[in-house]
Amino acid sequence: MKIGIFDSGIGGLTVFKEISKALPSFEIVYLGDTARLPYGIKSKRTIDHYSIKNIDFLKSLDCEIIVIACNTASSYSARLLKNKYKIPIFDVISSGVTAALKLNPKNLGVIGTNSTIASESYIRTIKRKNPKVKVHSKACPIFVPIIEQGLVNQKYYDKIIYENLKFFINKKIDSLILGCTHYPLIKKNIQSCVGGDVVLIDSASEVAGSLREHLLKHHPNEFKKPDKRRSIFLTDKSEYFQSVVGKIFRKLDFKIKLVDLK
Repeated sequence: MKIGIFDSGIGGLTVFKEISKALPSFEIVYLGDTARLPYGIKSKRTIDHYSIKNIDFLKSLDCEIIVIACNTASSYSARLLKNKYKIPIFDVISSGVTAALKLNPKNLGVIGTNSTIASESYIRTIKRKNPKVKVHSKACPIFVPIIEQGLVNQKYYDKIIYENLKFFINKKIDSLILGCTHYPLIKKNIQSCVGGDVVLIDSASEVAGSLREHLLKHHPNEFKKPDKRRSIFLTDKSEYFQSVVGKIFRKLDFKIKLVDLK
């Protein structure tokens, strides 16, 4: 069985890595739409169009299950895609929220990019499932360039991370959803800022767990098969992206293939 994952760029490779570890006997295909990022500044209509093209490409490679690793596409297009395609589709928002609510939080924090926070998708999803939970959300767009430029270990960037997260100090949050696929890469920095008592919800590992549970229930025999191959496709492959992949995924030993989505 083949699993397809798509994201607007390379942040979704955190999801790819978690799913690869959790499901070694499944073939996995990753598509990063790097030619058309960032999705966050585009309209819902455009993101819907891009998302459909991404899934059509993955289906053309015989993917039978799709994971939307992009928070923006999950925010704007998940419902449309789940209605359009008659295959299982997982998204990072649903998995992250489900995991967070299992902890029975009273005060739940959410961080993400501007578009993800502005869409209020996390707040709506949380409130729909548990209206009693107080939700505190904060956009932290600076985190992505910090990660992609490999600047996390610089002392002054720890201060920048703290300045973005001090909003939560007086909120008394008990858990925090990392609402961007880049953010797990600075989990230690985030944890030190919000305190050790705050549980961090990693959407990458949570969607991998949700997918594993589904497959154990519906396709248990697939787990008995030998390890399967992985493929990574990008719609653009510049020197910048090569350097970013090298900085944040040093052990990601896969050849990247280019694809042109019309």
